[in-house]
Amino acid sequence: KSSPADRATSSRVLFQTMVEGANRCVRIATPYFLPDKAFRKALVRTAKRGVDFSIVVPGPLTDQRWVRLASRRMYGKLLEAGIKIYEYQKGMIHLKLLLVDDLWSIVGTTNFDNRSFEHNDEVNVGIRDKAIASRLLADFTRDIAESRELTLEGWRRRPVWEKLIGTVAWILERQQ
Repeated sequence: KSSPADRATSSRVLFQTMVEGANRCVRIATPYFLPDKAFRKALVRTAKRGVDFSIVVPGPLTDQRWVRLASRRMYGKLLEAGIKIYEYQKGMIHLKLLLVDDLWSIVGTTNFDNRSFEHNDEVNVGIRDKAIASRLLADFTRDIAESRELTLEGWRRRPVWEKLIGTVAWILERQQ
């Protein structure tokens, strides 16, 4: 759990420990992807060790357009590290999932942002079971099929207005 009442950040510790402890693969699905600088560095370090990463985030059909723009602003270093980012196209994705090495599954209410890690009341369950991870991976794979992969070249070609907004969108990350 994490809660502002006791300032517990066990969700953050769990998520980052699972990501940095991965040996083969990490799969993330979240509607709000605004990891802070330290967590982004952890993602990049892990990817550079050869761990395969796939992240599913909202596409244009999101309930928080400004958060999506703030999130997209920071994709460059992740994409450069080989992290695959998919934008879900079919509707609003609200799944919060972390799969590690096809063995560990974390599901619950926590998003990949500081608001969830430090300010909101959140709860997650961690499950170490290959059968459950396999079932969740099948759903995750179907979500990827309904998504558009964002390439580094495509990210660099995003509209000028988005790049301009991104220069001030860091305020949303700071408020998280």
